[in-house]
Amino acid sequence: MKYIDILRLSLKNLMGNKMRTLLTISGISVGISTIVFLVSLGYGLQELSIKRITNISSLTSLDVVPAQNTVIINSQSINNLQKIPNVTSVSPLFSLAGQISSGNKKTDVAASAINSDYIGLQGINTSVGGIFSDNEKKIIVSSAIAKLIDKTPDQLVGKDCTFYAYFPKNDGDGYITKELKYNIVGIIDDNNSSYIYLPLNSIKDMLNEKTVYNSVKIKVNNRTNLTQVKSQIEGKGFKATSIADTIDQVYKFFSYVQIILASFGIIALVVASIGMFNTMTIALLERTRDIGIMKAVGIQNSVVKKMFITESFLISFIGGVFGVIIGICIGKVSNIIINALAVSVGGEPQKLFSTPLFVILVILFFSVLVGLATGIYPARRASRLNPLDALRYE
Repeated sequence: MKYIDILRLSLKNLMGNKMRTLLTISGISVGISTIVFLVSLGYGLQELSIKRITNISSLTSLDVVPAQNTVIINSQSINNLQKIPNVTSVSPLFSLAGQISSGNKKTDVAASAINSDYIGLQGINTSVGGIFSDNEKKIIVSSAIAKLIDKTPDQLVGKDCTFYAYFPKNDGDGYITKELKYNIVGIIDDNNSSYIYLPLNSIKDMLNEKTVYNSVKIKVNNRTNLTQVKSQIEGKGFKATSIADTIDQVYKFFSYVQIILASFGIIALVVASIGMFNTMTIALLERTRDIGIMKAVGIQNSVVKKMFITESFLISFIGGVFGVIIGICIGKVSNIIINALAVSVGGEPQKLFSTPLFVILVILFFSVLVGLATGIYPARRASRLNPLDALRYE
């Protein structure tokens, strides 16, 4: 018997008891949709976490700080770091305290003097306005500053301000206050901390060869060279960390989360597979005489076995397809509802459910595998029936 004939016969057998077949497929669909929904939640949370801590540029950058008391970051050490093979740029950061005033309002701030390369490597994004270039007298401020000086971010962008910077004296005894004029070019959405970013070139008159920087960002030409560059930096007495290390830890953490979430769905699938096993066993008992007649007219045992396995395959595959569709739809609807609630309370919409294609394929394969495993026992039992015993079965 050709396989197409086996397929047609299997479909006919399944349609012979539509309600039982429908309920069995529904059970498989519930189990698979639960797995898809929970795994999608795990991947969505993973992507959301990574999105918040990184951008493409930061994947090939290193944060460098002194690891020993005898090591400092100054002009000479920056030049030495620049000479390391595969390093494309070195962007220092100089921190200082001060006060910023706009109009008749003044507030304390923490300032970071950086160049434009640092902005991209750090992944600094403004919610209002833009960013500065190295030779501009412009700054980026946090939205907390706008709140403290009773202005909205939109009102603050484009405004002139004065920054009273506290520079440490060369002998380390006390500070020198310098009044600097800037124009606010962008606002970072952060209501928790008051800070500003200003161009390093704008304070170069206050810096010299002995200036000690707080840290540097190092851009590497390729992510594959991060480990090599990191080793050379650490060999010079510095500590180097990469956002790529954090991302690897995030992936590892969420791999466990996804396994735990998928386990709950697997429980539902196991329950559904028990129902499927029951369905196939009842079908075997109901069709015992039919199997005896088939064998009596010359149908081989292998054909009988293939027929039952095909029925198991069809139930599990159809249930798996519907389960994937239902799981994805529930995830999308949940996204819409959650984002609507977030927007209604002033939050930012986020994608909490994500289902990669390879996950869908793996889940479908797993569904079919469970179905085939469930149908093996009834199929083997049917193929081993004695024709005479089967014909006498009531």
